[in-house]
Amino acid sequence: MDFDWIVALLRKSPELALFMAVPIGYVVGNIKLGKFSFGTVTGALIAGLFIGQAGVDVDRQLRWSLFYLFLFANGYSAGPQFFQALRRDGAKPMVLSLVIAIVAVPLAVLLGRLLGLDPGLTAGLFSGALTQSAVMGTATDAIMSLPIPPEMQRLMASHVAVADALTYVFGAIGAILFISVVAPRILRVDLRAEAALLEQQYGIKTRIEGVVSGYQRFAARAYQLRADAPFAGRRIDEAERARVGLRYFVERVRRGNQDIEIRPDTALLPGDVAVVYGRTEALVAAGPGFGTELHEPELLDFPVEVLRVVVTNPALCGPTLQELVDARTLELRSVGMRTLTRGGQDIPFGASTRLNRGDVVELIGAQHAVEMVAARVGYALRPTNATNLSILGFGILIGAAIGLPYLDVGAFNLTLGTSVGVLLAGLFFGWLRTVRPGQGEIPQAALDFMITFGLAGFVACAGLQAGPEFLRAVRELGLGILLAGVALTLLPMLAALLVGRYVLRMNPVLLLGALAGAQTFTAALAAVQEKAGSKIPVLGYTVPYATSNILLTTCGAIVVVLAAG
Repeated sequence: MDFDWIVALLRKSPELALFMAVPIGYVVGNIKLGKFSFGTVTGALIAGLFIGQAGVDVDRQLRWSLFYLFLFANGYSAGPQFFQALRRDGAKPMVLSLVIAIVAVPLAVLLGRLLGLDPGLTAGLFSGALTQSAVMGTATDAIMSLPIPPEMQRLMASHVAVADALTYVFGAIGAILFISVVAPRILRVDLRAEAALLEQQYGIKTRIEGVVSGYQRFAARAYQLRADAPFAGRRIDEAERARVGLRYFVERVRRGNQDIEIRPDTALLPGDVAVVYGRTEALVAAGPGFGTELHEPELLDFPVEVLRVVVTNPALCGPTLQELVDARTLELRSVGMRTLTRGGQDIPFGASTRLNRGDVVELIGAQHAVEMVAARVGYALRPTNATNLSILGFGILIGAAIGLPYLDVGAFNLTLGTSVGVLLAGLFFGWLRTVRPGQGEIPQAALDFMITFGLAGFVACAGLQAGPEFLRAVRELGLGILLAGVALTLLPMLAALLVGRYVLRMNPVLLLGALAGAQTFTAALAAVQEKAGSKIPVLGYTVPYATSNILLTTCGAIVVVLAAG
């Protein structure tokens, strides 16, 4: 088949090569090899390297614009959790990220020198072995600042993608096997038993994916008070507190043909029909105290709201959920909590769970009660498709300005670089939304698109640029760089594992989740959760994931500078 016309088309309109590489990369990246898949970003890199054999040169401004979108969105998403970790109980998991970086950076530079790799190949080795594709951007940015001819800059920049592609496969597989299989054996722990014990301590019940319980946690029922009913003649607040440890609330009372005002001191009289809302087990236990249950669709038809709220109230951060309720710091009358999300991950929660600033809680209950609790908790995330473009545009512009200043150090211009500046700006604006939530919001769907497509598009462009060099580099580098990638994948994780267990004394289940986060590899977290038979390792994952996303991405520039020195 004659493909010359396709090659001619791509060379004439190189932007089409990008929109070819990304969808092909999506298909390739989601092919399952057992339970392993490359993911969209690595799939886009592979597709870019293949299509790049046609000699396609994608506009530099296009690919860097995509990378800036990714960096800002990534920082914006990680900001609340990152700064929370700097202040409080995230310190231990953050140390694992620091260990990974402290071991990996000098090791990458050392291996690069032993193999005679240039700074681009060394940075690609670092990127692929640690499965941190964002390093390709900051490393390329740093290469363009090296005092070398432009032709050499472009060659080294293409080498970043080449080395990343060669080392990423073991970086991914190695992380999964080490964290889910090797590490538990080193620690000599039974993951399932440890996870079950930890769930019991947190008051968490495990759910099975894809299976929905027929049990409804919250319900509303109507009761007609009999003269001999235990709650007849008592005040509403007395009736609601009569059964210690049970949460149920009187939402409506119909006396005769009209509803009466609900106040704590309102008396429940024989003949009244009371609508009670709460947990099902509470209604079953307390219902007989109100009288005879009735089927009253009209009375039971009152507005119930489900609302996601960002936690911004510092008074709620620190105590456990049970302590907040007992101390009435958080008044949850007629309100329940359905889900808890931290750093984009669903977190199992129970009575011993502590809230962090920037967490997103999903509340359910009577509409008026949910609105009052939401105002107390923080900022309500009303359903919207609108993106605050001023935050996005000015954030990237400010970040770029932060990265421009430089300091002359010998032959080098020491600078943060535009990419690191944009990442820092994203962190700041992400944190700022928890302090001043009224400034506007970038919906999570928009952030997910910018993160996925931005990085996949940039990496695809890097693959297109590196395509002509790829086969030659593979022949020249041979087995050496693959073995170097194995060492660079395993040794930093081993060091972090030992520090986490024997220095920080972390719970082994949380430690393995944190190690997956420090490696910024979600597939490794999924493997640990499967081995543990529980979602609870995610409690250790979110803080180091946010930290390593920032730290390792920034280290891409450091690796280039050290390798070039």
